[in-house]
Amino acid sequence: MIDEHCIFCKIIQGIIPSKKYFENDKFLAFFDINPIATNHVVFIAKNHYENLNEMPDGEWQQFMIEGRNVAEKLVKEINADGYNLMINQGRAADSLVNHRPHMHIIPRFFNDNIKIDPRN
Repeated sequence: MIDEHCIFCKIIQGIIPSKKYFENDKFLAFFDINPIATNHVVFIAKNHYENLNEMPDGEWQQFMIEGRNVAEKLVKEINADGYNLMINQGRAADSLVNHRPHMHIIPRFFNDNIKIDPRN
């Protein structure tokens, strides 16, 4: 399902250009236009859902497994020390794009001075 008003759906369709990192028939990963860190990737399901709970369980499981695989591949390629996976649900959680799920894969390096800790 595609939403003609969704920026991520437009990226999937190629209407809005992106620098793709990974793509298969169900998922797409592209480099974030406003990255938190170098090589910050956004990993999305090609099906548009407004809320996480709309995604069927099997597709959710595939999303999580493939997202982890993309993160591990990226970290290995750039020799990062680790990564953050972030999924935001709803505007109160800073989810600004109404296409869920989408996951931010943020490569991390020791002493990179990036603060993602919710306690700060």
